[in-house]
Amino acid sequence: MRARVRQRVTWIILLAALLPLLAVWAIALTISYRAQQRSAQNQQVALTNLAAEDYRRFVLNSMDELRGAAETLGNNGNPSQLSDLQLGSQVLFGSSFSEVGVYSLNGERIAVAARLRGVRMPESLAGSPLLQMVQNRQVAIENPAPLQALSLPLAPSEVPHFRMALPILGNANAQLILVADISMDRIWETTSRIESAAQMRVLVVNQQGQLISAANTQALIENQDLSSLPLLQTGNSIETYRSPFGEEVLGVRTSLDPTDWILIVERPLEVIYSNVQTLAISLLIVIGIALPIVAAIGWYVGRRLALPVQKLYASVTRFTDDPNAYTPVHLNTRDELASLGEAFNTMVVGLNASQTRLSKMNEELETLVVTRTGELNQALAEVQAQNLEQERLLETVRRLSMPTIPITKHMLVMPLVGEFSANRAGDINATLLKSIEQQQAKVVIMDITGVPVVDQSVARALISASHAAQLLGARVILAGIRPDMAETLVNLQLDLSVIDTEATLAQAFSRGTEYLQKRRR
Repeated sequence: MRARVRQRVTWIILLAALLPLLAVWAIALTISYRAQQRSAQNQQVALTNLAAEDYRRFVLNSMDELRGAAETLGNNGNPSQLSDLQLGSQVLFGSSFSEVGVYSLNGERIAVAARLRGVRMPESLAGSPLLQMVQNRQVAIENPAPLQALSLPLAPSEVPHFRMALPILGNANAQLILVADISMDRIWETTSRIESAAQMRVLVVNQQGQLISAANTQALIENQDLSSLPLLQTGNSIETYRSPFGEEVLGVRTSLDPTDWILIVERPLEVIYSNVQTLAISLLIVIGIALPIVAAIGWYVGRRLALPVQKLYASVTRFTDDPNAYTPVHLNTRDELASLGEAFNTMVVGLNASQTRLSKMNEELETLVVTRTGELNQALAEVQAQNLEQERLLETVRRLSMPTIPITKHMLVMPLVGEFSANRAGDINATLLKSIEQQQAKVVIMDITGVPVVDQSVARALISASHAAQLLGARVILAGIRPDMAETLVNLQLDLSVIDTEATLAQAFSRGTEYLQKRRR
């Protein structure tokens, strides 16, 4: 008993401490997760805009530099007569271009100058988009070759180039085009700087999803085409998806004006939520440290509570086994358990007193029940005796209400008194037939003067009695017919031919005497 109480108290205290800690842990993680999510999105959008601004500045600076070179060529003579060396000295060596060339409007190359890597510009630009885009002194930009087109062994070191074209203006030089080949190594430097500083992946792609610039070129070339990225398919500016490297990332995209390039910045969710994971582990460590302390406190409190409870339980058990042998329990505590023990002692005293009173009341009730039972039995015997006496009286009344009186030899008179019933009709038939048999009667006078009402049932009973008497050789004469009875019998339309009727008993007697005299003759 004591061990069970201690265990329960220990578990209750553990749960009471653990559940709030777990709730705080869950709430803190939820808040931290949402805050980190918002912060990561805002930070990534800001870095994306910053990187996009660097790319735009690079492109715009290249455009300004190309315009300056075109103005220089237009102001320094006839560009159509330039040699390769003159073009290099006037334009190339004072610029950041890798290669420059002067072309006619039909795309034929006039002069070209290149740095150490050698000439790569084609002899003709016929069919090139640059020729179609150069109009009204607008700078035309041709997309660089995608990284997938680079040779795999050279991919980690080979840097893509893109070309810009601008009309050369001058006195008579409006028919020429200046084309510059620009290295994207500065863009790659910016990409690498952002990736290493913010643990992000920066990608520059064209409208077809082909990769133009990235720091980890080798890994990207070995993976799938970036045209399948959700950011390029849905058009959303920010989205969470699985990258070609097989990790969940948060991606942000923006356009790079004035080109049609797209900048995509990806950051792994594992990096974003690393702080949340650290917080979760720290809180779990705190909870793990707190659990043994709480368990020790629960064990101590349970032990302090178990002893008084055990004493109280033993007292309750003794009282249950033998209430009369109960001894009051006294707990050496000053808490609610002591009050509970005193209340239990008071309850036991009250229960014992109530039990004593109840036993005394039961004895008195048993005595009263025995007395009342005797009285009831006596009253029942008296009622039964009265019922028997009443039955005897009723039987006497029934016999007296239908007597058979012999007035002469072979003549009986049967006066009928009272109302008829089915049982009484049967009794009348039985008495009548028995008397005819005993007295050898030939004439029976049935006097119905004392019958108050003659209805169909009474008439049928009289006819039945008359038929039965005739079977024994006796003739029935009905006496005491009143006018109302006669009217009733007529209205009933019964066959009364088997019964002789007379108004008075004297008339019936005379008729019966005449009948007997006729039989003697």
